[in-house]
Amino acid sequence: MDLVTYIQASTGHLPHILEIERKSFPFPWDVNTFSSTLEDRRCEGIVAIKDEMVVGYCFAISLSNMVHVLNLAIHPCFRRKGIARQLLGNILSGAVSKDKMYAVLEVRTSNVPALTLYSSMGFTHVSTWYKYYTETNEDANVMVKDLRKNKAMDVELSIVKNREVASEIFSLVLEGDMPPSYPGQFAMVMVSRTNEPFLRRPLAILSQEGGTVEMLYRIMGEGTRLLSKKRPGELLGILGPLGRGFRKPESGSVIYVAGGMGLPPILSLAEKLKTGYFIYGVKTGDDIPMLERIMAIPNTETIIMTEDGSLGEQGLSTDALRRVAERTTADAVIYACGPEGMLREASAVARNIHARCQVSLEERMSCGFGACAGCVVNTFQGNQRVCREGPVFNAYDINWS
Repeated sequence: MDLVTYIQASTGHLPHILEIERKSFPFPWDVNTFSSTLEDRRCEGIVAIKDEMVVGYCFAISLSNMVHVLNLAIHPCFRRKGIARQLLGNILSGAVSKDKMYAVLEVRTSNVPALTLYSSMGFTHVSTWYKYYTETNEDANVMVKDLRKNKAMDVELSIVKNREVASEIFSLVLEGDMPPSYPGQFAMVMVSRTNEPFLRRPLAILSQEGGTVEMLYRIMGEGTRLLSKKRPGELLGILGPLGRGFRKPESGSVIYVAGGMGLPPILSLAEKLKTGYFIYGVKTGDDIPMLERIMAIPNTETIIMTEDGSLGEQGLSTDALRRVAERTTADAVIYACGPEGMLREASAVARNIHARCQVSLEERMSCGFGACAGCVVNTFQGNQRVCREGPVFNAYDINWS
């Protein structure tokens, strides 16, 4: 075909853009929508030009660490010529040059050509938004492409073990290829192939060695109850690893504090570092999974706290933390994961001894990669997403009030 050039979109291109839009969609954008998008300083707009005529366009919005693709269309006479792929590729290349981590888009479930294109360019279906398109009540597939070099992947892993290790707490061991993770990261687990529940469940990665991935979860609702019924040999859809994990200490003594189901990321880190004090607090001894494994962490002094005194010492994990903190230096680093009250107290203890403190936050998540902003936490740098900027944060950055 003759030469097609790709340039930045401007208001002068709008007449041709509107013509293509009307030919492409049953409910097209109007001129005001295009104009306001172009006026947005975050807008990334590219048009394809042939013989001085616009034959295609792609619009996106550049967000903090991702690019959101809003609209992509090609004139009917110029489809299936690679123009859409080139337009979207230019948007993605620009996002990579600006260190964006993800590209996200929504597409009608009936739009098979678009779904095929996006899949071929590395986009993965991560969720379905039901009746998203209000004009027709049609569902939208939410698709994401990881732009990082060390990227998350959507993979199917085979269940090796899925057994109860404490009261309604299960150890899940999977086999297959997933990109390497590090302590504090998590994965989004597809617990059902049906619409109920349609959201994946976020599970912290406890360990990853060779071709196996281990997670720990408690039955909290219908999703995790369905997961607990899965048997060895069944396949699970896994999107991961996701999020920012713990940063290793450069020096000083180490204190790990875990409360309840905050155990997996803390145990994962302790088994990597193999040094320090390990404090684990639960309501009762029946709530403790993997006790032998916890007690076997090399070069680590372990303290078990139960509120009812049924195992270890009676009291809270923060009671033990205060005692340990009294005999450590200001060069210490505290790693914590658990209920918010425990994390708030751990941050206060760290501040009192001038120690560093990293906390892994537990929040409900929908997408797992930052598109829906459903897991926002209030920090002194503004609202941040637990799944994207976290789940691990500097404790002093969190606004605990």
